Amino acid sequence: MASSIYSSELGDLMSLRIVVTDGIEGTVDMDWGDIYPIRIAYLIASDLWMLSDRFNTLTTEQQTELTTFRQALRDITNYDTANDAADNFPTPPDWMN
Repeated sequence: MASSIYSSELGDLMSLRIVVTDGIEGTVDMDWGDIYPIRIAYLIASDLWMLSDRFNTLTTEQQTELTTFRQALRDITNYDTANDAADNFPTPPDWMN
């Protein structure tokens, strides 16, 4: 159910910034309004894994990956610009796909 949100629906924000016009690659500027909904969607989708009965089924490595990912999502607002946030947007752990 929630796992589909981690793949193509949200994608990689950096790839959303890349555009090709007449064979020339460039980037588009992001707005915080582009970042926040994706950040919130990832936090909501990963909330399920934070429930103690699910969290305790994860390996120690997976628990660390999950908590690191979620902290990076919370910290994304520390970047000065939405472009910097998009360029450094965290990727969910592979096992969450």
